[in-house]
Amino acid sequence: MPMSERRIMPRFKIHTPLAFNRMKPLFESEQQAKAINISATGVYFATSLAVSVGEFIEVLIEMPRRVTGVKAIGRRFTGRVTHIECEGMPQGLSRIGVLFLYYELLTSAGSTSSVGSDAC
Repeated sequence: MPMSERRIMPRFKIHTPLAFNRMKPLFESEQQAKAINISATGVYFATSLAVSVGEFIEVLIEMPRRVTGVKAIGRRFTGRVTHIECEGMPQGLSRIGVLFLYYELLTSAGSTSSVGSDAC
């Protein structure tokens, strides 16, 4: 493993759809994207929305069984933007890495079941 590698959980190159939005301001519309890679503790995806390192965002995604080891189910994550990369991207797009802090399970009826921060 290279010295610069700091990941604890394995990343999977799974291009699953996701939706996300800033935690503040709440009036912005939900954004659509596809994961570039994903792990049990975070996600990496491209977006045209300008975000900042340290900013909190909400990510809605169906976590694949390959990542979690359990049946795929929708989850609403609260996460923090940890890094932003623009190199090699078309004008106006960037790739962002998000660390998941905690999540809620989304039930089929659209309601949520809260899960603590130690569950990720």
